[in-house]
Amino acid sequence: MKRLLLLLFAAVLFTSCEVEFSPNDNWKEIPVVYCLLDQDEDTTYVRLQRCFLGEGNQLNYISNRDSIYYPQSAVKVFIEEWALTGGGNVSGTSPKRVFDFTYSEGIEKEDGDFYSEAAPVYLCRTAGMLDTNCLYRLKVVKTTTGDTIVSGETRLLRGEMQLLHPNSSQKFEFGGTAKECELEWTTIREAREYQPIVRFRYRDFIVHYDHSPVDTTIQYHYIDIPGNRVASNMDERSLKTRMELNYLLSTVKNNITDVDVPKNIIDTVDIFVVCCNEAFKAFLYAGHPAGGLNQEPFEYTNIEGGLGVFAARRRHISFKVNTRNDSRSLYIRSLKELGVGF
Repeated sequence: MKRLLLLLFAAVLFTSCEVEFSPNDNWKEIPVVYCLLDQDEDTTYVRLQRCFLGEGNQLNYISNRDSIYYPQSAVKVFIEEWALTGGGNVSGTSPKRVFDFTYSEGIEKEDGDFYSEAAPVYLCRTAGMLDTNCLYRLKVVKTTTGDTIVSGETRLLRGEMQLLHPNSSQKFEFGGTAKECELEWTTIREAREYQPIVRFRYRDFIVHYDHSPVDTTIQYHYIDIPGNRVASNMDERSLKTRMELNYLLSTVKNNITDVDVPKNIIDTVDIFVVCCNEAFKAFLYAGHPAGGLNQEPFEYTNIEGGLGVFAARRRHISFKVNTRNDSRSLYIRSLKELGVGF
């Protein structure tokens, strides 16, 4: 996530600033903020920085820490939790709870034109505290004046998801002329896009012949195999996609380097269904238009007073599914034929 957000920030900086603001203006700062709420995460992070326009060589600005980041004492970052009525409107004149974020310099950036030493983030432990029935408002306030410089709001993704296929009675297997496995799940409220991920698990058996008696070490590994993204029109009760066996096999093979080590295939897989709301979907697609290479990207932000995104997603919804483990299983036979130690 952290690397993705850094890349997205660079894209926003070089598109939004050039298009929306005159290069002849006096120096001005434009706050840039990213925050994704996930009720399954232990900690929520806010990435806050700024882009700018000024006279002279712009590289002189981006290599300067004070041009990119706010000083630690300059701002306060917090998220308000607001109760909602049955109709979805904000209830009351004050928030139920306020999450105060702590300044931290725990992220290292890659070297480049931008200032690349420790990058500040703001963090708050929110494990088990986010409420799907509430609205969340992100605010960044100047400490000297109390003025709100940027703000945004979002709701969490809501509801319980079920994996319809495969499941406990329909094992993870591939079939048909196309050698595919169908993945189907129920939708949850506010989720606009989904992506299933199959976590393939295996274990190495490393034999130590120099021990007496001979000793064996077992090491567990997994490989995440992302499926197709599936958009929702918010009306469907379930969504589905298919994963091809050849795609799974090539992904497994490309991620195993110790092919001479004997391995066992574990007879279960984990299927994660990652999803996000409309705001994050729009933000992701802003830099990757679907219409082809000649289509100009559109710009998206839901941050008032700046650029960026405050949105919701879920990354930890998962289901454990048994696989067929007999010799008639196409899945098992194909993995053993890969020549990587199974």
